[in-house]
Amino acid sequence: MYSFLILSIPATVIFYCCIHTEYSFKSFFGPIAIGLTAGIVSAIFKEYFIFSAYVATSGFFEHFLHILKTTFFPPVILFAFWDLFSKDGTRYKTTSAFPLLASFYAIFLPYISISSPEKHSFFFLFENPILFICTAFFSQAFYLKIKLSIESKKKNKTAVFAIAFVVISSILPAIQTLWYFKIFGFAHAVLAVIFAMATFIFYKITFIKENSLDTVL
Repeated sequence: MYSFLILSIPATVIFYCCIHTEYSFKSFFGPIAIGLTAGIVSAIFKEYFIFSAYVATSGFFEHFLHILKTTFFPPVILFAFWDLFSKDGTRYKTTSAFPLLASFYAIFLPYISISSPEKHSFFFLFENPILFICTAFFSQAFYLKIKLSIESKKKNKTAVFAIAFVVISSILPAIQTLWYFKIFGFAHAVLAVIFAMATFIFYKITFIKENSLDTVL
């Protein structure tokens, strides 16, 4: 029952690392290990140190903000940590950003899903993993854009990309909240498909525009 929930993100990470032949598979062990460790620590901390279980009865906006924490803060914290402590170049940092964040979600998403009362729902078992994979991909693309704008000292561009990242990070929480409160029927499924397609297009355009990191880095 939980096969797709548990295996979809790790399988995507492995596939991603295999197709990026400019680096050996072993070169991704570092970011993957950091992401997995962060996911395990976060799950343990939430399980044993945050004693009040969240119940989505407060309303749409409160539930939306609760989910936003899992789509906004992990990429910001992990990418900032990676950028600060990794001594590698921008090309490697950006390429490894996806396995870094996705490895975190590979642990944390199954934990929060299986511990949820809705753990047997189609949304939690199938739709949510796809949405979080998309979140990892668009976060990587924004990491590239923000990093390059900072390095080129374009403050206005950096601010625009940062605001855009916050806005797009709000899409998954909005979709999940629509599903939870059963607003507009199957609107959440339609929006999920649109979000996945838009993420793919945005990701491809970003890395084609940056010439797969070859021209600008």
